[in-house]
Amino acid sequence: MNAHSMTAEVERIARYLILQGRGAKLKNKLGEGTDGVVWATDCDSAVKALRNEISYHNERDTYLRLAEFGITEKICGFWVPKMTGWSDELQVIEMDIVQTPPYIIDFAKVRLNSSPEFPAETLAEMEAEGLWRFGRNWPTVKMLLEELESYLIFYLDPKPHNIVFQNPDDSGPLPPHY
Repeated sequence: MNAHSMTAEVERIARYLILQGRGAKLKNKLGEGTDGVVWATDCDSAVKALRNEISYHNERDTYLRLAEFGITEKICGFWVPKMTGWSDELQVIEMDIVQTPPYIIDFAKVRLNSSPEFPAETLAEMEAEGLWRFGRNWPTVKMLLEELESYLIFYLDPKPHNIVFQNPDDSGPLPPHY
């Protein structure tokens, strides 16, 4: 990959890897969304470059909070990537690659410390959307979200590519994971 074809996020990931001094190289792209881009390395880690400071701090601080409570592998039976490094300057986070569902990823759209206030109609829409997206797994997702809330982590992006089950309701390929 030449430098001219790299995005700003991939350039930050490459700089991060150089600064780590382990000789890790980019292997393949795992995913991209509104908050950032995630690449696997040849050292069995995933590196995520976030596009804005709020998303970066949400993600980093969620991993730090989970680690404070000793949650570095699983929460409510869902695998969670363990954060293994980060750079505030580059807004990059390195983590383990989650191998098998069920897992939860992507903490860029969380709110920490205080619950967001939503009108009753918004809460009803969120409930209906969760049921539509997760079907019979929705009660389990709600249990997972409540567990996160007990640590003052309010997860605002429950989607099937962020919260992945062993046997999803929908048939088809599982999404990429990190």
